[in-house]
Amino acid sequence: MQEILIEKFNDLNIVLQPRITELKEVIVEHKTPDIVEKKDTLLYNLNNLLVGSELKLSDVIKKLPGLSIDSNKKIRFNGNILDHILIDGDEFFRDNHQLATENITAEMIDKIELLKNYQDLSSLKGFENSGENALNIKIKKNFKDNFKGNIDIEGGVKERYKTQGNVFNFGGKSKFHLIANSNNLNENIFSPLDYLELRKITGKNLLRDKLILGQEVTIEKDIPSFVFAQDNINKIDSRNVTLNFTKKPNEKKRIELVTIFNKSRILEKNQNLLTYLDNNSSNMIDDYSSTGNSIYNSSVFKFQNKLNENSFFQTNFYLFLSLDKQNQDLNNLLIDNQEQTLFKNKINLNSTKTGFNVEYKTKLSEKLLFESVLFNDYNFSKTEKVYQSNKTFDGFNHNDNYIEQFSNFKSLSFGLKSKATYKFNKSTLDFKFISTLDNESLSNINNINSFYNFDDDFLLSSNSISTFFSSDITKKLKYNINLDFTNNNHESKNNFKRTINVLLPKFNMSYKVTSKTSCSIGYNLKINNPNIYNFISGNLVENQRTTWLRSNLISEKMLADNINTSINYIDITKSIFFNFSISYSNNRKQLATNFNNDNLATIQEYQYIDFGNSTNFSLTFDKKFKQIPLGLGFSSNNSISYNKTISNNIKNNNRFNQNNIDFNLKSYFKNKPNFDIGIIYLSNFNQFETEIATNKSELQTYIPYIKLEGTLFNKKINWKINSTYNIFDSSSFETQNIFDLSTRVQYTTKKKISIYFNANNLLNIRDNNLKNNFLQTDILLQETSMNTLSGFANFGINYSF
Repeated sequence: MQEILIEKFNDLNIVLQPRITELKEVIVEHKTPDIVEKKDTLLYNLNNLLVGSELKLSDVIKKLPGLSIDSNKKIRFNGNILDHILIDGDEFFRDNHQLATENITAEMIDKIELLKNYQDLSSLKGFENSGENALNIKIKKNFKDNFKGNIDIEGGVKERYKTQGNVFNFGGKSKFHLIANSNNLNENIFSPLDYLELRKITGKNLLRDKLILGQEVTIEKDIPSFVFAQDNINKIDSRNVTLNFTKKPNEKKRIELVTIFNKSRILEKNQNLLTYLDNNSSNMIDDYSSTGNSIYNSSVFKFQNKLNENSFFQTNFYLFLSLDKQNQDLNNLLIDNQEQTLFKNKINLNSTKTGFNVEYKTKLSEKLLFESVLFNDYNFSKTEKVYQSNKTFDGFNHNDNYIEQFSNFKSLSFGLKSKATYKFNKSTLDFKFISTLDNESLSNINNINSFYNFDDDFLLSSNSISTFFSSDITKKLKYNINLDFTNNNHESKNNFKRTINVLLPKFNMSYKVTSKTSCSIGYNLKINNPNIYNFISGNLVENQRTTWLRSNLISEKMLADNINTSINYIDITKSIFFNFSISYSNNRKQLATNFNNDNLATIQEYQYIDFGNSTNFSLTFDKKFKQIPLGLGFSSNNSISYNKTISNNIKNNNRFNQNNIDFNLKSYFKNKPNFDIGIIYLSNFNQFETEIATNKSELQTYIPYIKLEGTLFNKKINWKINSTYNIFDSSSFETQNIFDLSTRVQYTTKKKISIYFNANNLLNIRDNNLKNNFLQTDILLQETSMNTLSGFANFGINYSF
């Protein structure tokens, strides 16, 4: 610095010398959030969450906070099953979650978003549908508007194989997906729950509104055995063709077709220990083997038309066909006296269900909406049972070793629902009328004697009038009240004609504690209706040692109380998802079974009983950390049930406790191997109190697991290693623990050809697994040692086009 004294400013001339100061490099960092919330939409940042080793949509979903895939292959958001799966905003896969998660590849996915208040085509402005969760999968442009797909062929030791062809075309107006699969690895295209939910659109299922406490459980008879063939089979060979097609000619019309064909051949081999609760009958050991063939076809056609901004029309046509044949060999051993009985059983079941329904709703004004639904269903099933033994069937008063029985069931159903909704201020008032008619018939022919031959009819007509009121007390507090007056008329051929009237209340209140926390509590009273099997006029053979006695009952009022409460917490900025719920159900009266058992046979008959309750607890927690690439997950489902059973006309007290707990920790490393480690705990505790003694049994299973995955050589090689250790602790059976090691290594070439090695249960390829299972009924405990599928090691090739 220099100082200059200036006396004259006129001649002043100052020249400044430039000086350059170099700034150091400035780096501006901004880490994008894992999830972005915009109103009712959660947009997942796949760049943050995916690690590069994902192959299928299922792999992607497991990395997304708040989302999971349960043991039934269903996608859950914060513990609750997703209502819809969308492809580019279209309801393509609907409830068939496994079809989407196992067949959409990770490279097809552009974006994934969770819609918390999804409105479908039927929604009318001002009368929007109750908000449901939907997962919207956005497809990349190069996978749209043309036919794409892949072909998988693999095979290896012990003649284990799989072939699958996948063809899809996801366009703006039309979407098409075809799967053709053949395998003996026990890989089903759809899960059992997917199969059941496919029938939600039939008959009375369509008339049921969503309950305050959740959705109605769909109960179906005559389910094909292959659907539930999970871990209890020795061998399986199945073939499946599934087609999904939708077309939207314009924004107001939509056509949908889902058709499934499946053919399976199944071999089962089990050893069962049967402990009878009456303490009089001898316990038994059953060596059981069965060869079954199942053919199943399901087709659903849907047409939707939004006639204008104020009206909507929809119709569904459906056809379900099933053919199930089983040939069983059973060696029955009485433990007390070591007496053996050999059975050869043949069981054939053919069933058909078809029908249609029509739905129409129109907005008569800005405050008034009218809706109506009409359905017609026809259900037919035919059952043939043939039992042959090395001894006579003395327990059935039959002096022969051969029993043949033919049963035919028919059901014709009609139904109508009309509903008017009026809106004023912040409240809604509904009036609803429902009328249904079910005409069931059951005929039976048996070679034992005339008591087993009958022809019955059962008529159930129901009419109900209900009113529903909902209101927002404040922005945070909401409630609704429903009163339903139901008139049920039951008529059994030459037996009784009974009218039952009942008032069914429902109530629910929800409170938004904060923007992140909400809670709810609800109650409803439900009536359960009987069916024709509860009022048969003759005896009916159930299996080779069990028969139902003719019923002298008449219809009675069977009510059940249901209470539910839950708390829900979601913090998107911290990627925290928490849900806890408790539900309690109490049966005021229900139909129970009275068992009269001896070493020769078990005789069953229906009786009314006025006790039975259950409590269910469910908790889920999911957290994705920001500062470290880790995610933490915990889920727990627990149930405690108390009920009474009747054995030899004596009431017994029963207590059941079931638990399913899963804890896991997973990593999110980029360009590094990743892990998913955890432990699953399963348990069944049971206690039966009779007048003579108390019987207890338990089965606990501990399953620690480690899953590793990663990529090599610029993602040309994708690898996965899964190790699971099954530890069994049973009160009766001693089963060797099982270490299950599985792996898949895939190399992808530039020509869209992949070569892979796929192996499951590598340490047990030559022999079959032996695993424990547990089943309780009102009369006995059954602990099973199952011969399950052995491991395999296959080489395969995949071609994408």
